Amino acid sequence: MEAMLPTGLGVQAPTQQDASNLPCFYYPNGDFCFEVNAFILSAWKYSNYSTTNRGGTLRQWVMQLSELVRFMESNALNVLTVTDPYFVLFVNGLMAEKEASGEDKRSAETVRAIGSKCLEFLAFATEMYGYANFVSPGGIVKGCKVESSDKRKYPSEYRRVVWHHHSFPLSSSGGEGSPLLAESLVALKMASRKRARPVAARLKILISVLESLGCRRAEAARISVSDIMTAYHSCLSSPLLRIPMVKGRVGSRLVPVSHSIISTWNDYIVEFRNPRLAELRKKNPDGGVLDHDYLFINLRNGQPLGINTITNDISDLKFASGIAKRAHPHMFRHRFITNKFKELIIEYDLQNTDVMRRAISNSELIKTKLKEWTGHKMVESLDRYIHLAFSELAGMPAVVERVNATGEYKAARAIFKDLEEDRDAGQISQEKFESKASRLLGEFFVGMDAESPVRGG
Repeated sequence: MEAMLPTGLGVQAPTQQDASNLPCFYYPNGDFCFEVNAFILSAWKYSNYSTTNRGGTLRQWVMQLSELVRFMESNALNVLTVTDPYFVLFVNGLMAEKEASGEDKRSAETVRAIGSKCLEFLAFATEMYGYANFVSPGGIVKGCKVESSDKRKYPSEYRRVVWHHHSFPLSSSGGEGSPLLAESLVALKMASRKRARPVAARLKILISVLESLGCRRAEAARISVSDIMTAYHSCLSSPLLRIPMVKGRVGSRLVPVSHSIISTWNDYIVEFRNPRLAELRKKNPDGGVLDHDYLFINLRNGQPLGINTITNDISDLKFASGIAKRAHPHMFRHRFITNKFKELIIEYDLQNTDVMRRAISNSELIKTKLKEWTGHKMVESLDRYIHLAFSELAGMPAVVERVNATGEYKAARAIFKDLEEDRDAGQISQEKFESKASRLLGEFFVGMDAESPVRGG
């Protein structure tokens, strides 16, 4: 059920927007916090932020701002009495806090993200009270809004923050912005094969979806069977799959996916998802189990798979695989975008990062591709992937990469390897392996014929 709030006056009636899951912030003592709620409401009304998954981005902001609010309450401060020394003390406290094990409670990137959002909030709240430059290089709190040119010039200082303060720790290399390593991906797949067959099947397709679409976890949870079937029945070798977007209130984007990959998703629907829903309906004849059309389902009750379950699934696989490197759903997205940049570098023969930036700026085709692939509104926010892509391509024989760069070839090769490992792990029989491998080979050659400009005959 939608919860609507008025946002303006129309010709006949007030205009309204859906405010479902919009977070509401209170002080620790239970009092309503006017400034934080005004900040959140402004972002909701004017910036089109998603409230998916119990509040989405805005909920994350509230959690970040709660650190500052607790600090202010502990020191008997309000937004107009926070000074630069107090803000330094606040940031130092974030960095100093430890877990029971003695490890840092927050990474440098987390501290920077919290600090940046708190500066943005202080600038908003103090301007609301008539102090326009309260947060500024010469203000009471000496923060500054970061320009894109600054991020390129001083990446360790300004990377991934909108507002900066001299007390922030330097950005660490790697971290949450790093793509998932190839060896980590293999380890996660191997760990998934050790689960019971229905769970293993869902995990395998979840990994495939995250890897092939570069989607956010909330987007993965909302992919529909109907859209997959539309793509599956397409005559294109790389059909366009509709992905519902969660950054913003409405909309979707279309991402090309190899038909070979789509076929494996169709197999999962036919062999596992739909039969499981049928079993649950048989056990609950009162109509409590409905087909909601989402690809991923809770195997116990048939409900749509929760967004946080996706995070937990990948976390459990990381633990089971024993890999020491970080692995979480968003790193699949970083891997996907980095690989797409590598393809652009090869396709357009871009020699270095500056040449690539100029190509992106001057080519509407490249801009359109990047927006379709990633769902980012601003291509400037993808700048860090340019460096990752060139770094990964360094020393790689270009001719070999060009041969392997065809999407259908890479997809077919990966799927065949997965089939072999599924068979070896006992997830599928030899007969099923041969059947699927034969079909995969046929689809691969059909796809190559479709892409070839010259047909035999």
